[in-house]
Amino acid sequence: MGAGVPDDGLDVTLWEPPSPEGVPALRAALARQMRLPHEIAQTAQVLAMGKGTLVPPSRGPLEAARILCGDEHRRLAGAELYFVAGDMVELAVTAGESLPDFHLEPEDVPAPTGFVVFAEPIGSYVNTDVPPPVHIPIVAVSWGQFGADEWPRGGVWVTYYAPTNFAGMEKAAEQVHGRPLRGHERQRLRAARAPLVWENEAFLGYGVDRKAGLKPGDSHRDASAGPASTTAPWIQTLRATWLLMNQTHIVEVEENQPDRAAVRRARRDGLTASPVRLIHLRRATREQGAPADEGGAREYTCRWMVRGHWRQQWYPSRGVHRPLWINPHLKGPEDRPLRTGETVQIWDR
Repeated sequence: MGAGVPDDGLDVTLWEPPSPEGVPALRAALARQMRLPHEIAQTAQVLAMGKGTLVPPSRGPLEAARILCGDEHRRLAGAELYFVAGDMVELAVTAGESLPDFHLEPEDVPAPTGFVVFAEPIGSYVNTDVPPPVHIPIVAVSWGQFGADEWPRGGVWVTYYAPTNFAGMEKAAEQVHGRPLRGHERQRLRAARAPLVWENEAFLGYGVDRKAGLKPGDSHRDASAGPASTTAPWIQTLRATWLLMNQTHIVEVEENQPDRAAVRRARRDGLTASPVRLIHLRRATREQGAPADEGGAREYTCRWMVRGHWRQQWYPSRGVHRPLWINPHLKGPEDRPLRTGETVQIWDR
């Protein structure tokens, strides 16, 4: 289910990630769903209950729901597509929980509009609305450019997706029918919904500091902490993913080009026929030593393990500092004894 979801005895909504080749079909299913009347009606119901995080100005919940679903359809239709492999998810969550502050700028975002699917959950929350409580994992994110009066430079709208709880839907339907569902009934029920459901949303303003103050495990906070507190770790994981994608010595990005049939299907549905970019750790990452610029003239009496950490790197061409991830590595002369039982955490400004 995702190694990061706490093993606290609660059920976890099942997540069966597609292959990278399956991401276009998943995006298409979500785009279609945003145009369905029952999706708009369900969104309006959520807004009427006061559960919307970002609600557009409107004359009521139904109009606001139409705006939200229409905007999300446009984001999905024009999205560049990404798939993050499991080893990369683990690094992104860990790196996100220790990500230092920096001003997000448009060039930090890999594409103006995107849709990324994670092989493992990047976080979760506990849903207590319907007993018994269940962990809802966050497994995909869409984003797109967004402007608001209070943000003159604009920013990025982010939508979080969770797996559709088909097992819960089937159980509820069986209670209504008073019997187990037949095969065709189960198939029809599953065909009526996309594999993912819109779970929450956030806004990242350009040129604004993001101070989260996170610690390991915060990616699975209890929802009672409030929407902003619950989603903050997910934002940091997404931002860490964006930053790590530019570190080619750690991360490898492979493009899976769509075939002709996939291009025709995308055009027929009004979608951008984007390649799927597979993001994963380079094979040599686990064997990397200390970065070359971490040498020095100091005299060391031993070797020791340095944990993975962020270092602020100056980029002269942009005139900005950006966090640069340094992988775990041994530090110290090779001919010195290894100090065990102690690991050093570093954050270089």
